[in-house]
Formats: sequence, C-alpha cells, structure tokens
Amino acid sequence: MVQRKGRMVIISGPSGVGKGSVNNVLRDDEHLNLEYSVSMTTRKPRNGEQDGVHYFFVSAEEFAKAIVNNELIEFANFVGNSYGTPRKYVEEQMEKGKNVILEIEVDGATQVLRNEKNVLSIFLMPPTLMELKNRISGRQSESEEIIKERLDKAMLEIPLKHNYQYIVENDSVENAVAKITDILEIEGAAECNGPTVYSQLKAIITEIVKETYQFFVDNWETNVRLLDTNKVSEEEQENFDAEKNLIEILTDNLYRKVLAHGDFKKLLDKEFVILGIQKLMFKINFFSIEQKPQCDD
Repeated sequence: MVQRKGRMVIISGPSGVGKGSVNNVLRDDEHLNLEYSVSMTTRKPRNGEQDGVHYFFVSAEEFAKAIVNNELIEFANFVGNSYGTPRKYVEEQMEKGKNVILEIEVDGATQVLRNEKNVLSIFLMPPTLMELKNRISGRQSESEEIIKERLDKAMLEIPLKHNYQYIVENDSVENAVAKITDILEIEGAAECNGPTVYSQLKAIITEIVKETYQFFVDNWETNVRLLDTNKVSEEEQENFDAEKNLIEILTDNLYRKVLAHGDFKKLLDKEFVILGIQKLMFKINFFSIEQKPQCDD
C-alpha cells in the first residue's frame, strides 16, 4: 500500500496574533497527524527557548549560506532578524505521511504559496487591533520601538488575508483550535474524529432549505432554463441542480463567515443558522449559474 504524502499547512498571521499558543494545543491532538517545522532564525533566544526545539539559532553568515544553497523553503526579515524554514526536514516529514505545520510570518507564507504545491493555508486574525497591541505589549520582552514596528507591519499584513484559503479569528485559543481542527478534517489532512462541524452545518442548512426555500429553488431552476444558450449550454441548463447549489453556497459562506469572526459552536444552533441564511440569500443571483457570493468578514 502506497503511503499518503503529508501536506504542508501554513498557519500565519501578524506577530502577536497567538500562532504559538494555538499550535501548542494542536500539537497535542494525535489524530491530526501533525509535525512542526522548526524555523531557523538569527534572533537571540528568549527565556526558556532551546536551540533545535523552538528554533535553530544561527548567525547572519550561516543564514545567508543557507539561502545561497537553497536550503530554505522560505525566508524573511522581521524587525531586524531573519527567519526561514529548512527544506530538508519538511520534505522528510511529508514523505513519512506527516502534515507539517509552518508557523511563519506573512512574507514567508507568500513565498511558499507562490512556489510550493499541496499547501493548505490558514490566516490567523486578532479579534481587534487593540487586542493585538495588548498581546504584543504583554510579552514584556520588547521595547516600545519594536512594538510599534510589529504593529506597523501588522497593518500591512492583515489586508493580505484573502490570499489564504481560510481566515480564522483567534478570539480564544479554544475557539481557534476547534476551527482549525475542523478545517484539517474537511480538507482531508486529518482523519475525521466524528462528524465535522462543516458536515453538521450542511445537514442543518439542507433541512432549512427543504422546509423554507423551495420557492427560490424552483425559481432559480426556471430562470436558468431561460438563459441565453450562447452563454450557458443546454447541457449545463439540464444538469443544473438549484437545490444542491443553494445548499453548498449557503454552507460554504456561513462556515467561512464564522471562521473569520464568531463562536464556532453557533454553527450547530439552528436559529443562528436560520438568521445567517436570511442575510446570505440577498447575495445570491438567481439569474446565473456561476456565482460565489462573498460573506462579510
């Protein structure tokens, strides 16, 4: 039996968003089959950090040599220090079937998304900018100047969140971990440990659509049959399943909306789902097949 190759999983976001705290909890869940990439850096170790465990601490000269020898999957400079992901370790773990978590800065993640295949990308968001500032200041290990640099960089990084497959708010570690665990399961990067929240949400929405929105389903199918066949083929019109499309669009958008901002458990509350659907219905074009309404972040 051929062993399934693991996936590269990027968990990125601005400094201070809580990537380390979230990953520490994910690391303890054996069913996720995760291995963590140990980054290389030129910065000095913080209290309690060990070389080869938290980072590979190297000199600027050693880091430059690794770049020249193509030994890094990605690298970036952040507030005066260099960070990079050693290629050899990541590739070895993926060949063993492990999903390798890259806890990296946004600059590095951009390089990986541009150059590597089979990558699952997650952008971790703070609930507010003030909370991000409080988290960075709470470290008590950096000067006001460094704190300002980190916040300035965060303001440039946050607009890049839409380059990632998923946006997840870290309002609490428990909520963020639940969301990321579900993402790993629905993406096939981890075995499902029971039904996913996504699949349960889809079942709830299927029930609601059948109970309440049949008029709109029938209307959509009728409108599609009347479309100009120069724009939509007769085969597409014949095979179009309005109910299936409506359920998938509503599920995907409500799921992503709560990933980006909200309590994950609410997706299993039928009353919450009903209210969410009511708002999303306004964004659907019932005179077109091709569409992907965007939820508000």
